[in-house]
Amino acid sequence: MTDTATLPETAAPIVKAADIAYIRLSAPDLDAMETFVNDFGLVVAHRDDDVLISRGLEPMPFLHVVHRGPAKFIGWAFNVDTPDDLAALASAVPGCSPVHDIGGAEGQLGGGKRVHFVEPITGFLLEAVHGQHAEPLAPRRDRITYNHAGVDERAGVEQDVAGNRYPIKKDPGPPEVYRLGHVVTAVPPGAHQAFMQFLSDTFGMLVSDAARMIIPPGAEEHFPPPLVELIKATGSDVMFQFMRMDRGAALTDHHSILVLPLMDGTPEAQFSHAAFEVFSMDDVFRGHMHFRERAADGSPYNLAWGIGRHVYGSQVYDYWHDPYGHVHEHMCDGDRVDASYGPNTIDMTDPGQFGDNGGNQWGPTVEESGVHNLNGPQCDPTFADRPDDVRASLLSRDLSEIQRIVEGI
Repeated sequence: MTDTATLPETAAPIVKAADIAYIRLSAPDLDAMETFVNDFGLVVAHRDDDVLISRGLEPMPFLHVVHRGPAKFIGWAFNVDTPDDLAALASAVPGCSPVHDIGGAEGQLGGGKRVHFVEPITGFLLEAVHGQHAEPLAPRRDRITYNHAGVDERAGVEQDVAGNRYPIKKDPGPPEVYRLGHVVTAVPPGAHQAFMQFLSDTFGMLVSDAARMIIPPGAEEHFPPPLVELIKATGSDVMFQFMRMDRGAALTDHHSILVLPLMDGTPEAQFSHAAFEVFSMDDVFRGHMHFRERAADGSPYNLAWGIGRHVYGSQVYDYWHDPYGHVHEHMCDGDRVDASYGPNTIDMTDPGQFGDNGGNQWGPTVEESGVHNLNGPQCDPTFADRPDDVRASLLSRDLSEIQRIVEGI
């Protein structure tokens, strides 16, 4: 086993990515997905028979793309700083496309250039973009201010966070999404460590917090035997890593990517979830109430985990499965750090570090709605009821069935 919580540091990455840009999926029913993105609080920027493109309020042309096709998570994009970064990826990454203009509706929305490639460890389609532009969207409501104990920021003003004081409504409606915060993957053990290294070598990602699974002699009985055997078989004790962009002295999110080991025996890498930032804790609760009421009315949404506050990254969170089981998170109040932060070690065998409630500062217990709901769409309560071909496409990383989509990027 290694004696460090992180994998070997890369000498010089190909590029240093700036941020996460957008996620890309496909789905058979774009009408159902359009209803979902509206319920989630995204703004539809373009819709036709073949694609649904949505954005947040930040000055980016889009952050969520759904193509008509089989139910599948396809991949995501990184923002890079310069055209030279795109050229460096095109020349150094095996199978990478040439640098090209962003075409079609995506190009009409925001211009820019990109490259793309199928990452061989996971099978995700990864993209890098530069030069996109869009005007920010004005929020419909003012930012919420609070009266903290002894500090009155809202003197003489009634708090009306959702416009539902009069009349009082059970469903407050969706929050407004500002931006895409992070993407989380679940990758089979061993391959997950190789993927962490790839992210460091290729996109210059830094480790914020990394978990180790060291099994002291005689303690094996305290951990599930399959978990122990899987981690031992990798030859490393690195369980997972929260990874962020290297922006030097500038602040960035505590993590833009989290790589988890896939522990349920699913043989191919899975999309765990994507997190979208809203403005306040009230907006997270607003999203929770809206989804709860929509689900009660028969909408195909299921709670995955929430509401709570994380330890690693500190976000207040709420996670829901979309109509095809892919998890989308509302979050706010995440940690912002610079390149001097960490890397910190989480000893998974030390109850004083990890605790008995799945990494929450507060929130639901693991038994009530826990982290195991985030291994992939197979964790959606309705997964077993889906047709065989839908279950297969959700879990498969084979992109041949969506080759026309990949070729059109």
